[in-house]
Amino acid sequence: MNILGFLAPVLGIIMEWIYELVKNYGWTLILFTLLTRILMFPLSIKQQKSTARMSAYQPMMQEIQKKWANDKQRQSEELMKFQEETGMSMTAGCMPMMLNMLVLFGLIEVVYRPLQYILRVPKELIEKAVEVANTALGMNLAPQNFIVQNQLINAVKANPGTFESVFNADQISAISSFNFNFFGIDLSQVPHFAFDAASIVLMIIPILSIVTMLASQVVMTKMSGQEMQGAMKWMPWMMSIMFVYFGFTVPVGFSLYYTVSNVLMMLQSIILNKMYNPKEIRAQIEAELAEKRAAKKRKKQVKVITSSGEEKMKEVSEAELARIRLARARELDDERYKDE
Repeated sequence: MNILGFLAPVLGIIMEWIYELVKNYGWTLILFTLLTRILMFPLSIKQQKSTARMSAYQPMMQEIQKKWANDKQRQSEELMKFQEETGMSMTAGCMPMMLNMLVLFGLIEVVYRPLQYILRVPKELIEKAVEVANTALGMNLAPQNFIVQNQLINAVKANPGTFESVFNADQISAISSFNFNFFGIDLSQVPHFAFDAASIVLMIIPILSIVTMLASQVVMTKMSGQEMQGAMKWMPWMMSIMFVYFGFTVPVGFSLYYTVSNVLMMLQSIILNKMYNPKEIRAQIEAELAEKRAAKKRKKQVKVITSSGEEKMKEVSEAELARIRLARARELDDERYKDE
């Protein structure tokens, strides 16, 4: 198992449960995608809040960076002060993103190994079945190949009697009836570039997954209110290139999942934008910061002790009061430790 696909056993149980209800692999993937999006919606709300706040902080931080461009130390100090003042966290929105990636890699593992994770066939029986397929049917299946279980399911469907020495009757029945067909597309197949009718039909879903990914990136970036800087501008396009590779090297079932996931992500982004609009949150944050800064400048009546020991009332701002308190604390420390 791929290390990043450690969620596969859990996701497999969920997909097995859904498959038992609908008896179709394609609809299982669609319902699974919908279910995971619903379950992760609270985390997505949290991420949207964080992203909306970051979009408000971004121009303020850029202003600080521009103002102190020639003094990196002062720039760092001012940025730290800004983070403390706003309570900003650079990692607040990372958890939903990480969870999305873990679900993605876990699902790839399930798509690779439906026999193991959905039909619950023990791994040692799968390895024996691969040997039988190679010796009795002359196939060339490699146990570690990521599409071997999809190929094995199709081999059992075509030659159920050949595998009676490995699987029991119930297992052969479950494997033979496993339904990969989705509107005429065999989701167990790996698509490849060719111009015959079967290959063109098989390429439809991977192409849709790439198109919907690009569309979802555009929508999500627009709805987040953030402007990507530097190399980050190219990140969505680099991710798209990576999924072109995935789409044409893994069974097409993965592309179906990814297409549905992208469409749901777009809808979710639009809904979350209505709930937490970055422009509205920016105006709210600017008002909060203005109030905090105004409060710091307001004068307060405090009692201070002059160098001659005389007590007097003085009007000071919050910043001046902090300086007075710091100076007084240092005086007390000097007095306490003067003999050390």
